[in-house]
Amino acid sequence: MFKRGFFKLRYVFEKRFSNAYVFRAEIGGKRLVQHRGTKADRGVIKQIFLRKDYAISRLRRADEIRSRYDAIIAQGKKPLIIDAGANIGASAVWFADQFPLSHIVAFEPDARNFDLLRSNCEGLDVHLHQAAIGSTDGHVTMVDPGEGEWGYQTIEALDGACPRICLSRVVEEKRGQGYVPFLIKIDIEGGEENLFATSTDWVDLFPVMIIELHDWLMPKRGTSTNFIRRIAQSNRDFVHIGENIFSIQN
Repeated sequence: MFKRGFFKLRYVFEKRFSNAYVFRAEIGGKRLVQHRGTKADRGVIKQIFLRKDYAISRLRRADEIRSRYDAIIAQGKKPLIIDAGANIGASAVWFADQFPLSHIVAFEPDARNFDLLRSNCEGLDVHLHQAAIGSTDGHVTMVDPGEGEWGYQTIEALDGACPRICLSRVVEEKRGQGYVPFLIKIDIEGGEENLFATSTDWVDLFPVMIIELHDWLMPKRGTSTNFIRRIAQSNRDFVHIGENIFSIQN
């Protein structure tokens, strides 16, 4: 109880008096995660580092998942982690700490978020893309529906200023470089509708998928329909914890 209270007090202190959260990494000691002090940024920090929303340890199959990671390392290869919707980089820092021998590919379309993402991932094995992610290459425009910096949405537009990169192509390129798919995290504010529309063979390559669906945010649009249709074709567990679904390969 005291430890939990300490972390909460430290979080409150830092969010009021600095623009950096002190993350006590398991490897490498303290690491500063920069933020802007906004409600959205503080929310991201709280979700990832205090609530530990992406912690594999909360799953009954945690030991099995860790063994899959260790098996890839034992083969002399690097596990591949995809962070789709990386925001300011807190999630990439979390995954780099939990799976330090992984190669992470992070996607974030918003320029201001991306600047912080780049700073927060400095020195880590993270390949950064200032881009949206989808089932096909294309272009999108950014829309702010009023949810703050963690809620920006993308809309397909031929003249859009932001590129959209085909995830299937990225995965195949990384596999060609010797990386082995391990974990993919998807939080793209409704963009999952496009991502799971076509070219989804990559789903069965990743032992672990963590995804937030957004029907709650976009009623009657059916943005989760393509994901549900695709995931039903695969032999995977479906574990719903908080905002996230953990889809685990059987």
